[in-house]
Amino acid sequence: MKKTLIRNGYLIDPGSRLEGFYDLLIENNKIERIEKDIKYSKNVNIIDGKNKYIVPGFIDLQVNPGNSIEYISDILPFCGITTPLVMPCNVLGKPFLTYYEGLENMLKSCEGLRVNIANAISIEPPDTGGHETYMQLAVDMDSIEERVLELIQLGVTAVGEVVLPLGGLAHISSDMSREFLDRLLDVTEKYDMPILLHTGAGINGIKEAVEVSKGRRLHICHIGSTCSQDNIHEAITLISRNENITSDTHLSEVAGSNSKESKLVIDYYNKGEVVNIDKDTLKITTVRNLETANPPYYYNKVNLFENNITCALSERINAIESDDLGDGIRARILLKNFFRLVNSTEMEHIKVKFIKKLVKKLTYNPAQILNIDRGILKEGSYADIVLLDLENEKVDTVLVNGEIVLDNGKLTDNKPGKRIEFKSK
Repeated sequence: MKKTLIRNGYLIDPGSRLEGFYDLLIENNKIERIEKDIKYSKNVNIIDGKNKYIVPGFIDLQVNPGNSIEYISDILPFCGITTPLVMPCNVLGKPFLTYYEGLENMLKSCEGLRVNIANAISIEPPDTGGHETYMQLAVDMDSIEERVLELIQLGVTAVGEVVLPLGGLAHISSDMSREFLDRLLDVTEKYDMPILLHTGAGINGIKEAVEVSKGRRLHICHIGSTCSQDNIHEAITLISRNENITSDTHLSEVAGSNSKESKLVIDYYNKGEVVNIDKDTLKITTVRNLETANPPYYYNKVNLFENNITCALSERINAIESDDLGDGIRARILLKNFFRLVNSTEMEHIKVKFIKKLVKKLTYNPAQILNIDRGILKEGSYADIVLLDLENEKVDTVLVNGEIVLDNGKLTDNKPGKRIEFKSK
């Protein structure tokens, strides 16, 4: 394969702590050299990074398949996302196991796409109700370890997003959340498998999750959204006091679901606050009839956006994710708000500071949470690379495993993505 050289760009990589004008030479699927001025021959593909920021490819800790994994993988490069963690959620209105005709078929579909795919599969209590996909993922208490071992054998990256109504309303119903989570954490801790949790709404859900964790490793999702009607600073402080708990926030004005059976969707629909968003124009239309409306179903929570901004800028919240519902809308919103935060100042050194803070939460930190060898730019690392155009607020070029999948804002025919499998520490 012809070598590729990225020149003239400003590199910012929080993982390796490299910053400045560097050239990157890529051979096969990895970075061969990073130097100030790399001499090159004619037999090299040149990418001119002038006036661009070079950063690692984004790792999104929550992408729902929505319109299918194949569909969303063609949208994510435009948002700088090279490795999404795909969650078990409805696909075109069907439970994802039904749509893909089983777990193994779904995993096979994750190879050879435009982006890498990491997979999370939830394990839910036996009395789970209120969401068709999560009901399919329910197991008996005595079968938890067997199920975790099955996921490990299949190379599933993480257990999640486990949805439990701890402390408040969630997408599902269950009367045994605490007991189930306690047993599940014993098993994920034993096998060192990442686990991601969606608690019930409110600070009480986070408090209960922290109490149940008892020092075991746990990742809590959507802190800003979960605490939209409570004190977000109290939630951040609570999480930061527990070193084995990591957390994330999405960077959007809306929350949502692909299931009309979701307890949260029904609750907001009854308030007249569920909307559809056009994926091309982002135009909002209020849902008048939930039975006939097509997913995804979006809604706004009190203080949602303010909380998400607070969490995105807090040193105590580890990661930023899109929580995209498979239509690309919230991934696009994440990128839009990323650029708006960075460009909110005219002072160049403050821009760089913002980029470093936000990029770390979109690259190195998610990679550490999932224990995957991505999210960093150094010699020998996989060449998942994004060139950001701050002036025009867009992603210019994206490489996945050393191959260009987005070139000057246009998709190429390359599909070098790999499935990212579980690896114990």
